[in-house]
Amino acid sequence: MAKGALLVGWGEIIPGREKAAAATLNAAMHYCIRLQREGKIESFEAIALEPHGSDLNGFVMLRGEKESIARLRVEDEFTSIIVGVQLVHRHVRVVGAYVGAEMQSLFAMWDEQEVKLLS
Repeated sequence: MAKGALLVGWGEIIPGREKAAAATLNAAMHYCIRLQREGKIESFEAIALEPHGSDLNGFVMLRGEKESIARLRVEDEFTSIIVGVQLVHRHVRVVGAYVGAEMQSLFAMWDEQEVKLLS
């Protein structure tokens, strides 16, 4: 099966919600650990970014089969976790991603569409 990834990113903490943000991150990490243990994802990595002038302060990259990642996005528990993050952080985003060899399939689609555009 094809590999896929999902980036869940967040911006600054909404002032006054710092304690809630810490609890929300802890709950989200336990959720990711459980997803991996249950085989719904292959792995995940949480990343905190150094200050750099953007609205992205950190993200979690979930990796797994494209079909599993797609199913995950519509599960109520996943949506609930994202809503919780939105209540404590600004600029929350959930974005599908191409990783590893799957990037080649994206580049092939790009080339195909470019040929159609220029024909």
